[in-house]
Amino acid sequence: MTILLNNNMKKYDIVSFIVYKDGKILVEKRKSDEINDPGKVVLPSGHVESGESQELACKRELKEELGLTCDKFRFIIRLYHRAEAEDQTIYFYSCEGYTGEVRKTEAEEIIWITPSQLNILDFEIDRTAIRKFLKTIKE
Repeated sequence: MTILLNNNMKKYDIVSFIVYKDGKILVEKRKSDEINDPGKVVLPSGHVESGESQELACKRELKEELGLTCDKFRFIIRLYHRAEAEDQTIYFYSCEGYTGEVRKTEAEEIIWITPSQLNILDFEIDRTAIRKFLKTIKE
């Protein structure tokens, strides 16, 4: 969905996913030529296409960006982010089990971090989503 706001920034729905394995979370360093947040370390994410559900967007983006297949996603939190070129409503999901080997197809680098390394992330919204996710797996 695209909406033109009064500030001339387009608004997009984004899905972002938390891939968790062996106590670590997968994050990526964006390529330096990206329009939004170039070179930043973030959770993997992508735009929801017109007519696409958030879950289908998660499946598609996870496959496109990381080469992984996941059939079950769990909603974590919705947060807002103003990127360089657009306003984003980001829906964070956790991937509940996945198949395939992680590969970087769109990122400059893939990094596995522990919960004590959240400061490597460039945006507080990603740290917030991960903290909320971690509380759900400890309960």
